[in-house]
Amino acid sequence: MLNDLARQTRTMLFLQLLGPAIAIGSFFGIAGEHWGVVLTLFCLGLLVTVGWGVGVVVWARRVDRAFKAVLVRASEELVTGRVTGVPAVGMVARRRRARRQPSYLASTPSAIAAPAVVLVVTALAEDAPRRVGVLVPATVGLESRNAPVAVLLHPDEREAAVVDDRVTPEQVSAIAADPRWESAALPTDRTVGGGYLPMLGCALLGLVAGLGLDLLVVALAT
Repeated sequence: MLNDLARQTRTMLFLQLLGPAIAIGSFFGIAGEHWGVVLTLFCLGLLVTVGWGVGVVVWARRVDRAFKAVLVRASEELVTGRVTGVPAVGMVARRRRARRQPSYLASTPSAIAAPAVVLVVTALAEDAPRRVGVLVPATVGLESRNAPVAVLLHPDEREAAVVDDRVTPEQVSAIAADPRWESAALPTDRTVGGGYLPMLGCALLGLVAGLGLDLLVVALAT
């Protein structure tokens, strides 16, 4: 969900360009006055585009709900002591809304009532840096990008953690000054998405596929 979005991103970009390409390429049939073909292909392009938009919204909401459910379960296990968290240092990468979800802090042995926010945190784990999600109170004040935080990583759910609010201000300052932030290979939007060149290639493939389909249909109609 947070560390490997290559397949989803490439599929989304392919379909995002496929629909408009079919709609625009339908006008190849105007030269031969194949108006029925033009209208059919144009409607097909619109249908693919609308389907892509609806699919992205539905998929994003389902994934978001499933991910928050995992965070709730994993956080409960961490704060109640059912599993032992692995200490790590982190930096806030982004913030997401979670108004209906409870929140969790290492110092509180039970859930904190909603509203909460999901912070996506880049954690310097022992094996390799990775992104994890934490549910924190909406008023905790960690919304700033690159805010240093201490976290307890779930030993089994690799993308779940809780914020360790028991650290001192001096320890927080030490997290911000950790030299690994400059030397480690940190996950970024580019890396979790599979790289910009493959993303661009999938977008161009969608464009070429759409235009190629139009040319084929127009050629068969003549």
